Amino acid sequence: MAYSIGLWARWSAVSIVFALLSACGSVPDSFNLSDFETHEVASVTEVFVATTRKPSDDAKRMFSDSRSSVLNFAELQVGIPDTHRPGRVESSRRSPDPKRHFTLTGRQNIENSTQFRGRLNDALKQLPTDKRELLIFVHGFNNNFASGVFRHAQMAHDFGVPAVALHYSWPSAGRTDGYVYDRDSAIFAREGLAEALELAASTNATNITLLAHSMGSLLTLEALNVLALSRDIKTLRSIDTVILAAPDVDIDVFDAKFAALHKLETNEFVILVSGNDGALGLSSTLRGGHPRVGQGRNNAALQEKGIVVLDVSKIDGGGHSTFAASPKLIKLIESGALEETISSSQTNTATSVIVDSAGDAGSLLVLLPKKVFSRR
Repeated sequence: MAYSIGLWARWSAVSIVFALLSACGSVPDSFNLSDFETHEVASVTEVFVATTRKPSDDAKRMFSDSRSSVLNFAELQVGIPDTHRPGRVESSRRSPDPKRHFTLTGRQNIENSTQFRGRLNDALKQLPTDKRELLIFVHGFNNNFASGVFRHAQMAHDFGVPAVALHYSWPSAGRTDGYVYDRDSAIFAREGLAEALELAASTNATNITLLAHSMGSLLTLEALNVLALSRDIKTLRSIDTVILAAPDVDIDVFDAKFAALHKLETNEFVILVSGNDGALGLSSTLRGGHPRVGQGRNNAALQEKGIVVLDVSKIDGGGHSTFAASPKLIKLIESGALEETISSSQTNTATSVIVDSAGDAGSLLVLLPKKVFSRR
């Protein structure tokens, strides 16, 4: 009887963590097929896609959860409604209304990497010469193709940072019970992400930021280590900043993966952590209590490694999707206050507190490196 109760409790915990981690995904599971006119939406955000998903037989989905051994490419236009609220992905599974929901206003498959690079360069040309930035986003657990694209479009729109959006979509099952499948897929997709990063490095971008969420952080570390092991210093050094948001990564695994990158003195790292991230708390419990990097239990050690740590525990609840869904954090990014605080602080400063745009003192704690190493 005790065994049955213990087994039931364990599977209950698994169900809860699946439910909480499902916050990584958004509502839509497919795109609309209607050809909405651009004048029906408030604005259009362009998202370029490199994916290790196989094309789907369902035209509404475009790409499935099956794994592809080769990269596939696409260029999408996402319509954002006039009623959009920062941090949200307003969507409908049935009949999307361009005046109220995120919609797809245009899409085009791109045949190969050469054409894809050309389209990225065309988009970069629209930006000032010294500010031709690529923002690469790697989604987390439980994301189908549509939900990841819409989340990237939402961030590109809300953050207000002029950059070309390059979305890396890996073959997540897009289901709350697909955690194990997703973890295997994250490992499978590391070579594809490494290839996508090499492609990004070969464009005319003057700055590349790599942002990964949750399980996507593990995939990102794996891909960076693929590049490190192959001694592809050129690609690694083209990535100015790596941002890991709520990383669902074991602390010891992170230390091992980061060590190789640190020796090469390549990327600057920023990690968003929260002591209130319930999803990561349950993920830790299922692993015998061993903490995840995103829980913020080893911040001092991260600082010693030269990593900037942003503790978002007090930002709009500090949940698993705060990195993209918090209106307060969005205001900090959009206003440039966060970047200015980090860049203007002395390198020997241990901590700094930002007053956010809503006037709440201490809502975001910035832990600066105790010693900063040069990427060059």
